[in-house]
Amino acid sequence: MNLIIGKWSFCPKPIISYLALIFVGLFITLGGWQLDRAEQKRVLFAEFEKKQAGAARHLNHEKIALDDTLTWQPVNAHGFFLEQYQILLDNQVAQGKIGYFVYTPFVFAAGAPVILVNRGWVPMGRYRQTVPELTKTNGKVGIVGIIKGEPNTGLLLNDAEPEVLSDTVYRVQRISIDDLQVLLDKKMLPYIIRLSPESAHGYRRKWQPPGSGESRHLAYAFQWFAFAAAVLVIYLVLNIKKTDA
Repeated sequence: MNLIIGKWSFCPKPIISYLALIFVGLFITLGGWQLDRAEQKRVLFAEFEKKQAGAARHLNHEKIALDDTLTWQPVNAHGFFLEQYQILLDNQVAQGKIGYFVYTPFVFAAGAPVILVNRGWVPMGRYRQTVPELTKTNGKVGIVGIIKGEPNTGLLLNDAEPEVLSDTVYRVQRISIDDLQVLLDKKMLPYIIRLSPESAHGYRRKWQPPGSGESRHLAYAFQWFAFAAAVLVIYLVLNIKKTDA
């Protein structure tokens, strides 16, 4: 390719043009992907705010359909924590410290299905085999929270079996309701209650609202588009030369 305009010529080598096209296309694609992620976060946050503005649903008094519309729904319930089962989700970081999210099964009434409750974060302690101090409840309690699906948090390097830290405490690398049903021999609802900060019977809870990362994705998109523009400018500058004519 050799384009001459007046005293200037544009004559890049084919391999240089090919590489420039690849990188510009790649960076534009990554920027578009980040814009799409930002839009997903915006929609998710709008749905979260809409549901938070509504009244909480009482799980003891309603027959709630088991579908995705429950996600982020504020709820309250009365029942019993099954304290003989404490599930620690490994590799959770808060304020720069390693710890666990503590999940405890909760039952509304005798014979009713069980729902898992994320009660918040606790530090791991000095040694991995040390069992953290866990709050125990006595009798019937009330809880307030929001409904979530099975969490994506958790680092799963392999099909690791739950570790038994004590007679009542298990450590897992991810939360799988299907696996926990087998481990605990309990029928469990396909949801999790994330305990609200104002609710009692929990640990450290500083939850991030869903969709809060929209601005971060927009910044990443700008960065990728800037890279694409930089490659294009460098490509043009290195290949446009002044002729002797």
